[in-house]
Amino acid sequence: MPALLRIGFALEHSLGHTTHARNLQAALARDRFVQPELIELPYHNTPGAWAKLPGVRSNWSLRASLGALLGLRGKSFDALFFHTQVTALLASGMLKKTPGLISLDATPLQYDRLGAHYGHTPGNSRLEVLKARLNQRAFAAARGLLTWSQWTKDSLISDYGVPGDKIFVIPPGVDIAAWDSARALRKPRTTDAPLNVLFVGGDFIRKGGDTLLAAFDLLPEPVRRTAHLHLVTQATELAPAANITVHNGVTPNSERLRTLFAEADIFVFPTRADCLPQAVLEAMAASLPVITTAVAAIPEAVIENETGKLVPVGDEKALALALENLLTDETLRLRLGSTARQEALARYDAAKNYPQILARLKGLAPLTPAGRGDKKVFPLIPPAGRGMGGR
Repeated sequence: MPALLRIGFALEHSLGHTTHARNLQAALARDRFVQPELIELPYHNTPGAWAKLPGVRSNWSLRASLGALLGLRGKSFDALFFHTQVTALLASGMLKKTPGLISLDATPLQYDRLGAHYGHTPGNSRLEVLKARLNQRAFAAARGLLTWSQWTKDSLISDYGVPGDKIFVIPPGVDIAAWDSARALRKPRTTDAPLNVLFVGGDFIRKGGDTLLAAFDLLPEPVRRTAHLHLVTQATELAPAANITVHNGVTPNSERLRTLFAEADIFVFPTRADCLPQAVLEAMAASLPVITTAVAAIPEAVIENETGKLVPVGDEKALALALENLLTDETLRLRLGSTARQEALARYDAAKNYPQILARLKGLAPLTPAGRGDKKVFPLIPPAGRGMGGR
């Protein structure tokens, strides 16, 4: 039996990155060739007394990159994996000695452009110059870069000068089996039952929940009476109203959340700032037509009149029109939902995408695993499918 590859993983845990990390860990648990060492870096409550030091405590980039450095240094690995790039800011030295990949959903410049909606503002000019240099060094030292989208790949090429053939697009994956169970829970529709419109967004304002409420009010009264709006959010100040139910305390990947998806007819997500949100991909896997905004990489998944509808950010009238269109046109609603499901199976299946990441890591590892003399025999990297190559 070939020796196991020792691979070090530095994983950011914040927002949708936590689901991404969990999906990757599930793939690792099924991989008999890799012995992983996981350095998990939660945005809140980063472990270690050092993370509470003045100047470190308030700077996520410093906490994440220091945590990765302290967790991985001094150990022997065959390959390294960093997600996101904030964990790799201090890793250029390690990456020059040990082959590794950096994975990211957005470049730092892209995040700065969206940052106001996340409560993020760039630091002073000297700090930003330093961060840019550290990112450039890490990108240059890494053997390859994995991006969630073509949008991010394009920024690496144009904003950071990274060669295109060094970048591979591998979108985040959805546990299709879990969302199959959600679809199985779906009950046959009765003619007098309201159509369920689902919104999922912990950060209610950033995700456009206020725009959705305004749009719902703009629907013609006969149409609004045929719909029931379900808001899954952390916002506790929202009060239920006629044809509106607020769901607080619903956790990601929970049975309660999957049931809400199973009972939904339309998924609405008018976000102001996101990269490639997991909730949209889950809705597609659950065969729901998606109404969302053309922000960042979202148009790579939600294609106008194919898998859903795209509306301008903050445009409640356009959102109301798109919502009315789907509420009143069953044929269109079902067609978009079916195509969304097909796209999720083709591009966003965790069972396909996460082994792609591991295959690329195995392809980086030296012929002889670290510290051992026996040869390794590993499968070749499978051919890249749509959205997974170096387009």
